Amino acid sequence: MNYKKLGLRCVLIIVLSTLVAGTFIPAMADSCFHSVYGFVYINDVLASENTEVKLEFFGEPEEILDLTDINGYYQIDFSGHDWDEGFFFVHFEGEWFIPYDNVSIEIVPDEIGYKIDIHISTFGSPPYMPTDPKPKNNSVDVPLNPTLSVFVSDPDEDIMDVFFYDATDDGLIGIDHNVNSGDTASVQWKGLASNTKYYWYTVANDSIYETKSDVWMFTTVFNSPPDKPINPTPADGAEGVIIDPELSVFVTDPDGDLIDVTFFDASNDSKIGTVLDVFSGGIAKVVWDGLNYNMTYSWYAKASDGIYETRSDTWSFTTKEDNTPPEVEIIKPRKGLYIFDRFILPRFIRPALIIGRITIEANATDDDSGIERVEFYINGKLKANDTTQPYTYLWKWNRPRLFHIFLIKVVAYDFAGETATDKIIVRKFL
Repeated sequence: MNYKKLGLRCVLIIVLSTLVAGTFIPAMADSCFHSVYGFVYINDVLASENTEVKLEFFGEPEEILDLTDINGYYQIDFSGHDWDEGFFFVHFEGEWFIPYDNVSIEIVPDEIGYKIDIHISTFGSPPYMPTDPKPKNNSVDVPLNPTLSVFVSDPDEDIMDVFFYDATDDGLIGIDHNVNSGDTASVQWKGLASNTKYYWYTVANDSIYETKSDVWMFTTVFNSPPDKPINPTPADGAEGVIIDPELSVFVTDPDGDLIDVTFFDASNDSKIGTVLDVFSGGIAKVVWDGLNYNMTYSWYAKASDGIYETRSDTWSFTTKEDNTPPEVEIIKPRKGLYIFDRFILPRFIRPALIIGRITIEANATDDDSGIERVEFYINGKLKANDTTQPYTYLWKWNRPRLFHIFLIKVVAYDFAGETATDKIIVRKFL
């Protein structure tokens, strides 16, 4: 026989006593036969007269048929049949459909009558109820960020979206999209508290129908805070530390949880950096850059397992001294003739001959602490200082006189206080 969805019926064997509350309703006391009866609904509407209903027994070729009356009511007499289980089918508009909510009946010898309403959909059937929850119902010692999963299937082999809900407030935990029939859907439930009961359920949606699961419960593991971070690098009180040191601590957790470790500047509690998901018994490391020479810095770390956090002791270290002086050189003026800040004649004119104003320019470098400032002197008098590249000073008009000898000197300072000097002699008019 070519029945629609008939190939699924072995999967659809559902014992009636666990499917429909109050299914086993005895027939009238003077009934002399065993029967199943009720109403047939097609797309949630009562069936019309003469809609065919069939009860077929599992593993047997025999079928028992009935036609609905004008009220959509059917009654099938199975007196004299010794088989244990039968399946319903409904014939509608030339096709056989399997009821999506009550597809089988278990025959109990002591029962006389069963009232079962039958529902079919010509648009397809809803997904089956999600099963096989993980964590299993009533599980204990469940991790604080568990992965929830369920097995889902659909009689039409439809692809489903599976929604996971917190049963205490119906809040959405997450959605697993486009799950194939016969596959497992899963999401992660984050941020749970330790030693707490949680209730959850799922809804499988095939874009037309949806089916809700049972409600399941689990209890999370008792959680302890992480241990205090220890074994700092640089060691507490260390001296001569480079100005971009790598900070590190050793972290552990009594429950074996993954640990997020955050490093802080103890002078203002500002964050230096964070390392995520460090294994218990592991080392977390960050680089603290931008420090200065010959300075003392203090720091600490916090270890968090997502629920609790533990602060370390406060440690300190001193960066190394910068004993290397900077380098500085006057690059303008050099040998040659300058007229109103423009180079005119070749550089064999020595010392430099300057007419009118000129921009004095120096090049200063320091690979360690960097240049703090450059000072400009004329004949021993401080005229200006500059803190940014290019380091310059505009030497303007002098009182009118014949060419006069001047000493130009520049002094560069690095941030460690070291200095370097360069100087030249020039002749200048105006």
